[in-house]
Amino acid sequence: MRLEGIFPPVTTPFDDNGCIEHNHLSGNIQKWNETEVSGYLILGSNGETAFLNEEEKIEIVNTARKAIPSSKQMLVGTGLESTKGAIELTRKAADCGADVAVVITPHFFKDDMSHEAFLKHYLKVADNAPIPVLLYNVPPFTGVNLEANTAAALSSHENIIGIKDSSGNVEQLSEIINLTKDENFSVLTGSSIVLYPSLCIGAAGGIMAIACVLPEICSDIIRWYKDGNHTEARALQMRLIEPTIAVTSRYGIPGLKAAMDLFGYHGGGSRLPLLPITDAEIKNIKDIFKNAGFL
Repeated sequence: MRLEGIFPPVTTPFDDNGCIEHNHLSGNIQKWNETEVSGYLILGSNGETAFLNEEEKIEIVNTARKAIPSSKQMLVGTGLESTKGAIELTRKAADCGADVAVVITPHFFKDDMSHEAFLKHYLKVADNAPIPVLLYNVPPFTGVNLEANTAAALSSHENIIGIKDSSGNVEQLSEIINLTKDENFSVLTGSSIVLYPSLCIGAAGGIMAIACVLPEICSDIIRWYKDGNHTEARALQMRLIEPTIAVTSRYGIPGLKAAMDLFGYHGGGSRLPLLPITDAEIKNIKDIFKNAGFL
């Protein structure tokens, strides 16, 4: 299986009591289905997976599977702190129809997460996973980094098909691409700020928060890059910078959901301890997208 293109990291809609709104989850996916996205990441960081119990995770995967057509791939976050737990959740996600397991780096015992520890963890998961595995590196959240040499060593496993690297470090991304030359190993960026540069050095696409709001724009960057229209691709990349900052580092998931509301999706609220976004912040987000020419 080859992963390429744009994959929105699907958010989880909650009502005012923190309950999952499955109808809105389905509605968002159906709206994204009308775009050129290649598939979806369910239960990623933007899905507030850290706040979900296992029963809720399985319910979300089932809801998503019903809404996602077979023409689009369903990636599911199944990483847990223990290797045993990750294997068990991966098997359950596969039973629900997941196409790929996205496995985040264990990180609670940061000082012990060495090259050797990551190798043993991921190889054990891949050996026992009934579906392909995508490595997931997100140092801003985990505080640990899956280095290029570790990704390269894992890329030789037939059931490990790629990596989502959300470090934002283009140098590391280029090193991973250079060390993993197998065409069946897909390197995806997790940062839309570096989508175009990532494509230029060989990335296959991206799993990025802004794709939940502007999936067509992200797909356009890839299309223009493939067509050799680098001027348009670069210009669009520059327009994405401020909106991306707004829905990631500045306002986080509540900001992302507010931006989704502005574009006809259902963002809604987040679970505590993420705080509700203010009216002033929503206005600022709206102004940012207007100034970038997207509203």
